[in-house]
Amino acid sequence: MMDLWAWAGQRLAKVAWPLLVAGLVLAVIALGAWGAAYKLGAIIDQAAATARAERDAHWQAEIAKSNAETERRRAERTEQVAGLNTQAMAEIDRLRRDNQALEAKNAALPVDHSCGLGRARVRLLPP
Repeated sequence: MMDLWAWAGQRLAKVAWPLLVAGLVLAVIALGAWGAAYKLGAIIDQAAATARAERDAHWQAEIAKSNAETERRRAERTEQVAGLNTQAMAEIDRLRRDNQALEAKNAALPVDHSCGLGRARVRLLPP
């Protein structure tokens, strides 16, 4: 019986040795593939992070440029409004002076109790 077990052990060793070597080779290949996949995933993550950072920097620069343009336009409009305000105030002052002068001329005319406007008062009206 011992010979049978020894003979079976030798036959099994002859068959198992190549299978064991093939299994070890496959395990090494699988481990290498897993390591490569992990490394590739890390490279992809790094590339994605770099692309996001570049995209964010680009759009931040675009926003800053747009904000600067908006601020420049706002400053121009502020200057224009200040100039228009100065012109409007000058026109208002001129109209007030003209009105005061017209009222003074009207007050200087004699009081006439006739119906309607007299010729002198009509001449005070603007054309």
